[in-house]
Amino acid sequence: MSSTDLLSRHGPSVGEKLRIEPVCSRAERKAFVNLPYDAYRHVPNWRPPLRFERMAQLDPKGNPGLALLDHELFLAWRGDKPVGRIAAIINPYHLEKHDPDCGHFGFLDTLEPDTDLVGALTETAAAWLEQRGMTRMAGPFNFSVNEECGLLVDGFDTPPMLMMGHGRPDYATSLETLGFSTAMNMHAYICRLGEVYDRHPVTDRLVRQAERDPGITVRPIRHSHFQDEVALVLDIFNDAWSENWGFIPFSEDQIRHMASELRPLLREDGVWIASVDGEPMAFTLMVPNVNEAIEGLDGRLLPFGWVQLLNRLKLKGTRSARIPLAGVRKAYHKKRRGLAAFAAASDAAAAAQHRRGIREIELSWVLETNEDLISLTRLQNCERYKTYRIYERELVTP
Repeated sequence: MSSTDLLSRHGPSVGEKLRIEPVCSRAERKAFVNLPYDAYRHVPNWRPPLRFERMAQLDPKGNPGLALLDHELFLAWRGDKPVGRIAAIINPYHLEKHDPDCGHFGFLDTLEPDTDLVGALTETAAAWLEQRGMTRMAGPFNFSVNEECGLLVDGFDTPPMLMMGHGRPDYATSLETLGFSTAMNMHAYICRLGEVYDRHPVTDRLVRQAERDPGITVRPIRHSHFQDEVALVLDIFNDAWSENWGFIPFSEDQIRHMASELRPLLREDGVWIASVDGEPMAFTLMVPNVNEAIEGLDGRLLPFGWVQLLNRLKLKGTRSARIPLAGVRKAYHKKRRGLAAFAAASDAAAAAQHRRGIREIELSWVLETNEDLISLTRLQNCERYKTYRIYERELVTP
């Protein structure tokens, strides 16, 4: 089906002015990456990510997860100007594990608020998915649940942390006008530590219980065995989250890639592993919020951005950090020793980062249905301050 055919479904007034085409060349890929920088340049609190990292995300050599997906990138053009983008995605593991008829969309961005343009883009993705047998679509996923996902619908008054999206409020209105409904809400929680590190009383009791238990040990990762340590952490993660909504496991190639990508960011005292009776069973992984350090660089490290970035990270540090990954093996879910060990690992990570100057820690994302994890956020006096939404709708050919 051609781009003209796809546009005809939205009427001639759109089709005459707009064309939507697959991304084929390197120049088009670059335009796909650059569009958000123009779309959100003047949006309050948006933080431009590093452009080279965004390019690597679209390159199978830079993102081994792409080998597991069937996908197509699309750009919307008016004349020679890109005005919108979207990706259509089929994730075989999601089809097998969760829903055999649901494809995904992602990377939905438009230069300006425009419901008609959002409609044309989502219809383009819908037609691509229908051609491959899908009857439903959900998103946004960039590219999967293990990367940036969800549309920010609440919390625009603060900037996003590392690997979290931002955008504009109009997208939610447009998608809902176009017949999309909520599939799942995911929340981000912020924990403000203050100048003096202090534990919540319940957390303190759990940590002291772990300290009294000779079978519970907590340690930071060892950089001398970095690849093995990251593999261990992600093995725990794959087990801990395996029954959660939308879960997609990390493959071995993705684990190796993530280890190399995270190494410059991960401090030994930012990742803590808890063991019970000699078995590693829980972890907390915390990374400095690089979005603080890249503010004002417009996503570019050349000619002098890299100097500013190194100065901000190495000399000044950041005042905020994010916990993107944490978990407890299923065998220890809802067990007292498991909770105590996890609390001790999380407390060790938070205390170590507090000594480095961290005063705010984001825990994200947390499913709205994950009552166990939500209860843990209450133990740390964390505040829910952002909501990201996965939308869905049926695919119906007129």
